[in-house]
Amino acid sequence: MVRMNTEFNCIPRKKIMGGANFRQKNLLKDLIYLGQTRPLNKQTIKGLFRFALEPLLEAQTQKAVVLIRLFDTQELDGVLKRLEFTNAEVYSFDDITKGENLTVNDIWGQTEFLVLLSPRYSACVLWDYSTENVKDTSCVYQLLNSKDINNVIHIISENSKIDLMRYTQEYTPERRSNELLNKAVHKFIDFADSYVEEAALNRAEAGLLGETEDIAKKYEYISSKSKMISHDIKNHLSVIDLYSKIIEKRVEHVPEKELQDSLFNALSSIKKSKEAVSVLLSELRTIRGVKLEAVEFSKILQSSINLVYAGAMESDIEFEVANEYKGNVLCDENKLLNVFMNLFYNAIDAIKEKRVKTKKSTLKGFIKISTEETDDNMLKISVTDNGSGVDKCLADRIFEDGYTSKPSGSGLGLFISKDAMKEQYGDLKLIKSDEESTTFELSVSKI
Repeated sequence: MVRMNTEFNCIPRKKIMGGANFRQKNLLKDLIYLGQTRPLNKQTIKGLFRFALEPLLEAQTQKAVVLIRLFDTQELDGVLKRLEFTNAEVYSFDDITKGENLTVNDIWGQTEFLVLLSPRYSACVLWDYSTENVKDTSCVYQLLNSKDINNVIHIISENSKIDLMRYTQEYTPERRSNELLNKAVHKFIDFADSYVEEAALNRAEAGLLGETEDIAKKYEYISSKSKMISHDIKNHLSVIDLYSKIIEKRVEHVPEKELQDSLFNALSSIKKSKEAVSVLLSELRTIRGVKLEAVEFSKILQSSINLVYAGAMESDIEFEVANEYKGNVLCDENKLLNVFMNLFYNAIDAIKEKRVKTKKSTLKGFIKISTEETDDNMLKISVTDNGSGVDKCLADRIFEDGYTSKPSGSGLGLFISKDAMKEQYGDLKLIKSDEESTTFELSVSKI
């Protein structure tokens, strides 16, 4: 459980840079001005707040310290409540969040922050809406697993009722400094925020809520479309997270040449995933239709395998590809990529589930991909795995909106995938599923 601290023994403060004069400067705000981000909107910043806390919320027993200064908890109450059930020490620097306000002097004005330190993970997010002329926007100073978080804690500690610097010794975040990870996250935040902003503007300009009698219908449509898009975004975010972890591990343990190759491959996959996210988010802006082009099939297939390959290898699952078709197909490249990724992720989950059910942790997993050209100018792609099968009585329902057999599933993956294939004048079917294997079949037009 979280330990909300309410009683403290004040520790004498050190005199640095002239003692009291040092405290008269809002150095946290200076860091925000130096942050290399465009001004972000309030919704994006709240999302970043949740994102920074997520690793701690998932690992509830993990020891950690969390420093919070927050003036608006709307939409964050659930996250803050979950924080109470972790093993973190949480310190408040405002009169809103739970716990005694540890601020000594009111020198930070409207500056807000979240700082987190744990043995395996560290994060820092600083923002101040008074820095921008546009309401509810701010540049952000954000760090993940960076030694520079020590500097932020030092500044906060200088204006705190207790000495916080001991935590920098206990958790030593500088051992896991990851500049590449921070740059990648910075770019992705900018990327997503720009499309969220444009989506709102375009919806307003298009008058989507113009006619009173159409509001409910239009809202239902936009809400449904947003859920579909969010599902695919989640897949791509998991890719970004996975490859960022690979970068971190390789930097510490791999010789120089191999390190360079690993970084190149990981960053290449991150770039590809971000491009796909760009297209998905643009649908919020225009409710975009399918964009059909002639695309080299082998290239799409290999890209989709590359994006999930590390996760498959981590779970001891091998890809087996039998593809003799070297020509083009008529498709929306990003939509077809998303369909492959969804099938691959489902296969990985099914294999893991089978290992648990059968108590065979050493079961060798495989995902087999084969192609067949048909007389009606179509290319059929079979995706087979040896995971848990689909119950016969449920086989007709797996493509329904909202249906899922997973405890934490959304019931959107296969529904979105089948709809995407129809948009590309193709199809997605379940061919067979039994105790031995499950096979899905995609069809696309050859060119």
